[in-house]
Amino acid sequence: MSFFGQDRRDGAGPEHDGPVLVMPPPPRKPTRWQLWRGRIFLVIFVLFCLEVGIILAVLPWTRIWTGNSLLAGFPQIREFLARDFVRGLISGLGLVDIWMGVAEAVRYRESVD
Repeated sequence: MSFFGQDRRDGAGPEHDGPVLVMPPPPRKPTRWQLWRGRIFLVIFVLFCLEVGIILAVLPWTRIWTGNSLLAGFPQIREFLARDFVRGLISGLGLVDIWMGVAEAVRYRESVD
């Protein structure tokens, strides 16, 4: 006979037949190193987002973008990148990147315990 067909009332199993609720253990208090590691990662991430965002927001509108010698052999790509909507798209990505960095900095909270 299979396990599902047996009567479990013989004392070998648990007293109840319903689901068993298991609570996760209470969270441990983070160590000092874990707190500082999180803070350092946050600072590096925010600075990286701000730097990349500022570069992406400003670079398409400078002479470096239009006078790029790497694209000298590709006039069609150069013409496409010189269009205003492409520049605006790249600048918009830069603004989103800046927003991500600022949002992470504002949202960061440490436990009071």
